[in-house]
Amino acid sequence: MRAPWGVATVLTAVCVTLLAGCAPVAEKSLGITADDVASVEYYEYPWGDVPDTIDRLTLDVPEVLSEFVRAYSDMPVTDASPSDLNDLAGGQTQSTRFVLTDGRKIEITAVWLGPADVIVLWPDGAVSKTEWGSPELFDAYDSVGTVDEVDAAERPAAILGR
Repeated sequence: MRAPWGVATVLTAVCVTLLAGCAPVAEKSLGITADDVASVEYYEYPWGDVPDTIDRLTLDVPEVLSEFVRAYSDMPVTDASPSDLNDLAGGQTQSTRFVLTDGRKIEITAVWLGPADVIVLWPDGAVSKTEWGSPELFDAYDSVGTVDEVDAAERPAAILGR
């Protein structure tokens, strides 16, 4: 027995609506290689109410630079929704400044909403959502870098783009 046209039309509309709500996953990269990077400056702080001073971790060990570049290479991302951006306050923020061998600097910021739930503010102004990343990176790398207390104004500028 065939389903009436009305039922088939409704089911088709429901399926299309559900599929349209699923954001496609894409890959995004900074477009640099570890060989392009002279050092990394890394900061962790709460989004929104940033203290006057924060710790900066500076890294220049080639293997570690490679790990930081790999973290932002071919990252699976979806577009962040407006509701995601409303939940940033107080989130653990990780800002990274890649200092390149030619003197240029590339800055990127990630804000943790929860486990496997991270908002990434890209240098081109794009705002993405990803499951990638690791919290508490500072503790993982402070033994191979230099830690300095700096004015919070020195952290990479994190701007909510589009």
